[in-house]
Amino acid sequence: MRRRSSRWQWLPIGLALILGAVTSGCGGKEAPPRPSTGGARDPGKAGDPSGARADRGANAFRGVGMDPEMREILLQSVVTLLERAALTPGGQNVKIATENLNTYFKANPDSDFQLPDATRAYLEEQLAEFPFRTSDFEIRAFEQKDARHIEDCLLYHNIASRVAGPGAVLDRVGRIFDWTVANVQLVPPEGPMPEALVANGINPVPARPYDVIIRGFGSEIPGDLWADRSWTFMALCRQIGVDVAMLGYPVADAEEPYYWTCAALIDGTPYLFDTRIGMAIPGPDGRGIATLEQAATDPIVLDRLDLPAPPIPYATEAADLARVRVSIDSSRGYFAPKMRLLQNDLAGANRMVLHRDPVEQRDAWAAALGDRLDAVELWELPLDVEYALFNDPAYVRAIQFVNFYFSPDFPLLGARLRQLRGDLADAKQDFTRARFRRMAAMAEAAQIPAELRQDIQESIDLFATYFLGLAQLDDAMPDQAINLFEQALRLPPTEARAIRGRPATLLRLGADANLGTLYEAKGEDEKAVFAYSRSNTTPQSVSNLLRANALVFDDPFGPPPPPFDPTAAESDEPDSAPESGVEGDADAVEDEDEGASETP
Repeated sequence: MRRRSSRWQWLPIGLALILGAVTSGCGGKEAPPRPSTGGARDPGKAGDPSGARADRGANAFRGVGMDPEMREILLQSVVTLLERAALTPGGQNVKIATENLNTYFKANPDSDFQLPDATRAYLEEQLAEFPFRTSDFEIRAFEQKDARHIEDCLLYHNIASRVAGPGAVLDRVGRIFDWTVANVQLVPPEGPMPEALVANGINPVPARPYDVIIRGFGSEIPGDLWADRSWTFMALCRQIGVDVAMLGYPVADAEEPYYWTCAALIDGTPYLFDTRIGMAIPGPDGRGIATLEQAATDPIVLDRLDLPAPPIPYATEAADLARVRVSIDSSRGYFAPKMRLLQNDLAGANRMVLHRDPVEQRDAWAAALGDRLDAVELWELPLDVEYALFNDPAYVRAIQFVNFYFSPDFPLLGARLRQLRGDLADAKQDFTRARFRRMAAMAEAAQIPAELRQDIQESIDLFATYFLGLAQLDDAMPDQAINLFEQALRLPPTEARAIRGRPATLLRLGADANLGTLYEAKGEDEKAVFAYSRSNTTPQSVSNLLRANALVFDDPFGPPPPPFDPTAAESDEPDSAPESGVEGDADAVEDEDEGASETP
């Protein structure tokens, strides 16, 4: 995986010391490593996570049919258990859900769990260089990794079905795209990781969409395999029945393609959503959403994405698109026939998408691209991440560090899940409590040094404030969202030395981008331009600056935007967070709770 040089100097050890004490394992691999192919065809080889189980208990779950009412109860219990799994330490919910699924399908014949011949042949070809076997997809027993796939899809379904709303498919995809850009902020890939961990071989890593959505940020490297927000967009669109792929194109003297942008396949036409820069690519007249054919045949479509001053050309040109490579989501859970069986039995609000045949996707993309198609292949990123999760302790430790604040021991996870599921009133109250209530349990946590408790509380305050702003955005309360994003820019820590290696501080990049969008919608162009123009070293800066330029050039002879810095303003709102380290007054917290669903 190509990596760009670090632009940020990340130094103090802070929470790295905590993770050194509470997690296990280390290593020196770049993350995530390309899986070794040494054991790909031998189920007895170490490193094959599925081969050792491939022939286990082929008929273990055969049995007689059960009462239809009992089957319905079992199925509902699975959904309920997995909805609550994230907040239930110990994994018992996942274990019980897995057992219930095996009971539910025990009467199905083995043939129900077999791949179609064409699908098996395609997967064998695509997985030839990976230590995964196609026989793993045909294991009839549900395992914990299968329950995790269902848990992930349940969250994606809750978000996508709520955000997409009714209407034309392209409009629904556009709403999911806008939500993804607002809720998954891009950060420099090296940003969250302090040098203390890097020195011990714990490198920054890509993450699965579930983790990216929960924590609210991810990374994208233009042209590279690493594309957290793109993968998240794919996962959400799948839940409304739309195939989204990563498009790329061959590059001279390079083995890997240039990974370019996402495309949503709607009625046989690929529409372009550049998840890296956070902008749907406009059509030839500057309106609507461009198709791949328009971008490949009309140079103005991509030329409009050039930044004028200083001139920075968009990396892809129409001439690059003579041959296009399509990379489809390779998350392995979607390929198992047992997921198709379960999906077909789900109904109503639980009707999530768990299965998608890769051959059907391949054929649909081939028909859409015609002579322009170079290949349709499995995207390596999900395969790399899944392999690393089960085989690379250094990768797991890096994920644990970035996800540290979303332990069930802290107040963020439950509130964030409620927000994502659309329970906005409860989520806003929970975030408000998290911002004002000092964590008494911290004093009893022996593994957390006393001098770091304030750092942790500051991070929780910042996460909670930012997520509360997103909840207000979801609840169509733009003024309240603006107030909270501005507060997020003012919360400590603000000194460069203090923010290095602190994941929560990266959300300030998201506050700027969201403030720009909100001010632009209100017609306050000078504030929007200021927010869009603040320093940002991620690909998001491209769309931010394009939007700022458009606002300025709308009135090129008008006065320049006056200086505006929300971080320098004093808030006169009643919910401003207390100074770090000062206990919030209990009555003030109660007042906040009562008003959380209106104006924070």
